[in-house]
Amino acid sequence: MQSKCFVKGILTLCLTVLIVGASLNVHAEEPADNNDYSHEVVPGTEKMERWSYTSSVSAALTISSSGYATSTSGVTGYQDLTTRIITYSYLQKYNGSEWVNVTYFSNTTNGWYQYLEQGFGTYAVWGHDYRVYNSIYVYAGSSYEHIKAYSIVHHYHSTSDSTNCTN
Repeated sequence: MQSKCFVKGILTLCLTVLIVGASLNVHAEEPADNNDYSHEVVPGTEKMERWSYTSSVSAALTISSSGYATSTSGVTGYQDLTTRIITYSYLQKYNGSEWVNVTYFSNTTNGWYQYLEQGFGTYAVWGHDYRVYNSIYVYAGSSYEHIKAYSIVHHYHSTSDSTNCTN
């Protein structure tokens, strides 16, 4: 009888040690993530690794009251490293199940900094959601990195009537 109690006591003690040990690990502090650039990248690309030739990117879309769509974007490389920036800017419309390219333009800058504010030459259709997708190639000599940047979604419809919103 005593051996059963002894074994039961040992098992209870082991279980208690495991529970206490596990609860201590729950409160352990995570190590610092020095590759967290989520505060300076486009939504959807959080926690990406640091870029080699690029310091920052931005993408924005404005649609005038008449529907004219304009892209504003910026790419900053490193002054002593980045040699060329090529940006393909796509106006995309949400069709209910996927994003579809409506039109695009491209721009090449020889240097380490590029700022673009350019109209797409087309008008948005009332009642749809739009965004800008930038496909960016940043070069250092003959080497390059590819970055995807998206603007926030622009709901081109009446703010008082959301029934015509396709997204």
